[in-house]
Amino acid sequence: MFQTLLYYKIIAIKYPESEMKRHLEVCKALQLKGRILISKDGINGNVGGSPESIRLYREYMDAHPKFQKIDFKQHDSEIMPFPKLVIKVRDEIVTTEAKEDIDWGNRARYVDRDTFHEWLLRGEDMVIIDMRNDYEWAIGHFKNAVKPPVKYFRELKNTIDYYEQFKDKKIVMYCTGGIRCEPATALFVKYGFDKKNMYHLQGGIVKYAEKYGNEGFFEGKCFTFDDRLAIEINKTDSAVILGNCEICTVTCDEYRNCLNKHCNKLFLGCDACVEKTENTCNPECQKIIQNAENMRSPRANMKKALHRNK
Repeated sequence: MFQTLLYYKIIAIKYPESEMKRHLEVCKALQLKGRILISKDGINGNVGGSPESIRLYREYMDAHPKFQKIDFKQHDSEIMPFPKLVIKVRDEIVTTEAKEDIDWGNRARYVDRDTFHEWLLRGEDMVIIDMRNDYEWAIGHFKNAVKPPVKYFRELKNTIDYYEQFKDKKIVMYCTGGIRCEPATALFVKYGFDKKNMYHLQGGIVKYAEKYGNEGFFEGKCFTFDDRLAIEINKTDSAVILGNCEICTVTCDEYRNCLNKHCNKLFLGCDACVEKTENTCNPECQKIIQNAENMRSPRANMKKALHRNK
């Protein structure tokens, strides 16, 4: 059994390079894997390891003068969801392509999961905006949430005109763990949205699901940026499947990576179609894979066939 930690903190870090080196030493010693971004504005991490390693890492963070009182999202995992450890210094801990427009002191208020759930129960007059990538929305989102009008969150600045239609409404933004809503609300305020009418779901989908997963208003699965690709939110028989196979359009919420390494597209594919297309996303990619198979030596093809049948 493994455990994962999803976390972030917006805080000034004077020497991010030094912090990166210290973090690398700690994580290697604890045999943690995952991805951590550090900038002058804070830290953004998603790591996995043994329960003991996660416990010790949390102790290290709690004792760190910069990283105390982080709202960790911790979960069990049957697999180690990360292939390696990557720790980098970046200009932004979440990519917005609008860094010069972000005033971290001008973010919207948090709404806690209990209040948000109560608003949903009573049908509060509000607009719920999903601040994730469109492929995340495709397999799971809050009921009646506004779909992102672009493929990637980093294109957010280009969507301000689209969201103008909600300018006079009460707005609640959400994302996986909360970090993308931090710069998003600040950007909206920069472009004239009323800060008093805007909220940010504290802890995001993950925190909401810890309490309301089986009885709440989130439908489908929550996409994850690791080898799991998605986690179930509603674990009862009432759970719904959102998304459609991109090949035959049947209901499907299983993401795959196209086997053609030059494509490597993330796509929704049902088991039947993936078997027919040899785990590729379209006929062109399948032809490339088949041609590559024909170019292998007979011995290499035999080894691959044996591996497939294990």
